[in-house]
Amino acid sequence: MSQTSHTLTVATFNLKSDQKHARRHRWSDRKYAAAQMILQSGAAIIGVQELLPKMKEDVQTLLRNYSVLGEGRYSGAKPSLDEHSDIIVQNQRFTVSYHTTFWLSKTPLQQASRAYFSIFPRICTVAEMMEKNTGKRIRVFNTHFDHICFPARVLGVRLILQYMSCFNQTDPLPTILMGDFNAKSNSRPLQILRNNLHSYSNVHLNDVYAAIDAHLLSNTYHGFKAKEKAGASPIDYIFVSDEFEVVDVRIQTDKVNGEFPSDHYPILATLKLK
Repeated sequence: MSQTSHTLTVATFNLKSDQKHARRHRWSDRKYAAAQMILQSGAAIIGVQELLPKMKEDVQTLLRNYSVLGEGRYSGAKPSLDEHSDIIVQNQRFTVSYHTTFWLSKTPLQQASRAYFSIFPRICTVAEMMEKNTGKRIRVFNTHFDHICFPARVLGVRLILQYMSCFNQTDPLPTILMGDFNAKSNSRPLQILRNNLHSYSNVHLNDVYAAIDAHLLSNTYHGFKAKEKAGASPIDYIFVSDEFEVVDVRIQTDKVNGEFPSDHYPILATLKLK
């Protein structure tokens, strides 16, 4: 997917956390392929999920010209479980002015806090950045919703929308939301986002998948089994505010050297600021 000075390619990519006792698909066997896929995608902003601290070190080493922004869901207290939902930014193109991580719970500033019956804390990373060539600024949110608890996913959506509204009250910016939502397209969390079912007049988002034919849509989780089902629902999404035109969208199903870098396909969206 090509990227020019007039367009911006962004991606969301669940990298699959490294399982200590896994016999196959260990991160050590996938890390070079994951980095290669990110580089070849041309994406200047990448939201990643399930990034453990050691994995983050590898990503920072392999992607030397990028910044990796975000905090772990346990704030470093439990390294083996401390997944990040980080935002990776191409340094040549953007200057980052601000970033933070908040928790998807009723106490979002409390580190490692959980929502309802979530097994793990869930987080959202937000970053503000300026494009060096144009001086244009944007705001990016990246998240990973709970895989079991439906109310936690709904709370996560509402909390992120609340944060967006608060940011926009003082400094309105073109906004991108991406991540692994662990929810199908007809679920309540996705309906809230896609149909803007909320009371925030200063927040309006659009699903980038609306720019492609429905028959081209497929699952984004594949479990390393290369199974694409046309018309199936993805669980990985990118939403953008009205300031963006969606030029192109692609579910990247390619392998790297015959192997998949993760059990999710990366989602690529090429955007243009109107």
